[in-house]
Amino acid sequence: MHLDPVTPVPAYELVLEQLRRSIDQGHFAPGDKLPPERDLARQLGVSRTTLREAVRVLEGERAVEVRRGSTGGIIVRQQGARRAGARARLREFDEIIDFRLAIEPMAARLAAERRTKTDISALARALARLDALAAHGAEGRFGDWLRADSDYHVLIGKAARNGRLAKAIETARAGMFNPVGAVWGRLEEAAHAQHAEIFEAIAAGDGARAATAMTAHIEGTRADIAALARR
Repeated sequence: MHLDPVTPVPAYELVLEQLRRSIDQGHFAPGDKLPPERDLARQLGVSRTTLREAVRVLEGERAVEVRRGSTGGIIVRQQGARRAGARARLREFDEIIDFRLAIEPMAARLAAERRTKTDISALARALARLDALAAHGAEGRFGDWLRADSDYHVLIGKAARNGRLAKAIETARAGMFNPVGAVWGRLEEAAHAQHAEIFEAIAAGDGARAATAMTAHIEGTRADIAALARR
């Protein structure tokens, strides 16, 4: 049996992953200021030196801007400022979409088979939130859309009653908007496609229809973002 050497992961990389996930899932939207350095380091349980190493990487990725002075801080950059860096990372996107196709249609199928009344109510509220944001289109805050969209998909994973699937969906969602979030800097009409159909299929207990709708939704995302990146 072949065993690979174990390489310790630097603490700053663990911090970097958490900060990326929070930004890419929309918990910190463009223009938002992260908590003060001292508070953020305490919350993450690391030194301020470790935190600064992670922030330097985010600066290099053009994900954040560090402003000095009494009114400064760590600011999440506007989508336009991140566009060039995101385009350079688009080759990651197809792998992430493939990953989503491997897990989310199955999650939707299982959710249709295992959902409870509580799950249906939670999904209905999440869908209503998406409907409200979609109605505002490009005028709405894209960060709000990312949060609501991620919440909707993660709720489906939870309704599937499979913790590994739910965790995988969270990971895929964060990874997806890391390379392409800056390109998809506004809400496209197709971003909301199939959300209602997925919900209806899950509520009706139709696993095959739920899986098919989820597949169409994810493939649509692939096509939409590829087209936007070429603009």
